[in-house]
Amino acid sequence: MSDDSGAVAVAERDEQPVTSPWYRWRWLRCLSWIGTAGVVGYAAVRLFGLETGFLLVTTVAFVPYAVLAALVGAGLQAALRHWAAAALTAVVALALALLLVPRVVADDQPAADGAALTVMSVNLYVGNASLDHVMDLVEEHEPDLLSVQELTPGAADRLAELGLAERMPHTILEPDDLAIGTGLYSVHPLERIETVGREGIFYQIAAEVDMPEGTDLRFMAVHPAAPASAERIPLWEEDFANLPRPDGGLPWVLAGDFNATLDHDNMRDLLGAGYVDAAEASGAGLEPTWQPTGGYLGGLIPIPAVTLDHVFAETGVAILGWEVLDKDGSDHAPVVARLRLPQ
Repeated sequence: MSDDSGAVAVAERDEQPVTSPWYRWRWLRCLSWIGTAGVVGYAAVRLFGLETGFLLVTTVAFVPYAVLAALVGAGLQAALRHWAAAALTAVVALALALLLVPRVVADDQPAADGAALTVMSVNLYVGNASLDHVMDLVEEHEPDLLSVQELTPGAADRLAELGLAERMPHTILEPDDLAIGTGLYSVHPLERIETVGREGIFYQIAAEVDMPEGTDLRFMAVHPAAPASAERIPLWEEDFANLPRPDGGLPWVLAGDFNATLDHDNMRDLLGAGYVDAAEASGAGLEPTWQPTGGYLGGLIPIPAVTLDHVFAETGVAILGWEVLDKDGSDHAPVVARLRLPQ
C-alpha cells in the first residue's frame, strides 16, 4: 500500500508544470531583443551615413545620448540574465562611443605663423537675444570676425546704437524680420564673395578678409536651412552641398549655426573636404550649444541639448582655443574660437 502511494506521489510531481524564472519570461526576452535591434539599427544609420528623412536626420543628432541609453539598456539586459542581447547591445554601444572619443581628445596643431584672429558666432533667436549681453561678450573677447544669425532689422539697429559699428566697422549685413537674416562684422576690411552663400533660404554671407601681415582669408557666416520638417530636409542637404570647399586658394573659415552635429553625414563630408572643427580639435566637441527654450509636456521634459554651432577652419589653420559662452535670451549659446593662420 505504501509503495503504491509513493509511486502515485512521484507521478503527480512529475506531471507538475515547470515554472520558468521571471527573468526568462518570453515577453521580457522579446522586449530585450527589440531593444537590441533598435540599437543596432540606430548604429547602422550613424556608421554608414544612412540618415534620410526627418525622423532619422533629427535623431542622429543625439548620438551621445543614444550611447548612454544603450549602455543602460545593456545593464538592464544583464540584470535580466539575457546575456546574448546584453553583449550585443554593449558592443554596438561601445562602437558608437569610439566615434565620440576624438571629440574629447585635443589634437596636435600645425605650425602656423601667420596672423592670429578671434572668431565669434552668435544666433540672436530672431532678434530676441539680449543684445546688451552680446555687446558684453564682444567687449570681453574682442573678436576680429563676428557671424550673426537670425539678425532682424531692429537688432541690427540696436547693435549699432550699442557701439558694435565702432568696434567692428567693416560689415556686410542682410537683416530680415524672420530667422533668415544674417550679419558679418569685422575689424578688418571685407570684400564680399558674391558667388558663395546666395542660394539658401537663410542668408549666408561670404567675404575675403584683408588681414594684417598679408595673411588674408575667406570667411563665411554660415546658417544652412534647419531640418525642422520633412519639407526642409532637401533644402538643408542642398545648403550643405553648396558650402565652400577648400580649393588651394586663401584659407576658408566657416562660423555659425550649422543646424547639424558632427554625427550628420553631410558634416563629416564637409570636414573630409579639408576642414577641422575647432571644438573637436580642442577636445570640447561634446559641449552642447543649442537647446530649445520649450520641451515636451509644457516644458516639463526638456529636449536634450546638442552641438549645432561650429567654427570650421581649413586644414593648416592652428586652433588656439575654443569656448562655449553663456547665452541670454537665445536658444543658442555663442561660441568663440581663437585661430592662427598659416603664413
